[in-house]
Amino acid sequence: MINARFMYLRPGNLPKSFVIERGKGGLKNGRPTVQYDGDGTEFLKGFLTTATEADRAHGTADHIVTHIIVQSGGQQAERTDRLILGDRLFYIVDIDPACSLGIATIYYAEERTDVK
Repeated sequence: MINARFMYLRPGNLPKSFVIERGKGGLKNGRPTVQYDGDGTEFLKGFLTTATEADRAHGTADHIVTHIIVQSGGQQAERTDRLILGDRLFYIVDIDPACSLGIATIYYAEERTDVK
């Protein structure tokens, strides 16, 4: 049987491995801050695509959804985490556990080019 999961993929849209960095909140000088910690051992394997206008509705005024990451299987990252792909940095804005059955998870992410 042909694997239907890879049937409609184009060469540029192959699964990619994202490094997960966990976010920990706290206070510094009375203001909320987030510190990201990761040793490069936690990975999320998913497909990266550009967000459409309908997908941008998952964002807020401060965090605009620019990309979607679709992962096969249950949720591995949280809203407070960030994902790294090479030199690209993605902050998770919203998560949609498709059908809530653990079949796929959709991450709505904001790519940041001003933060390293």
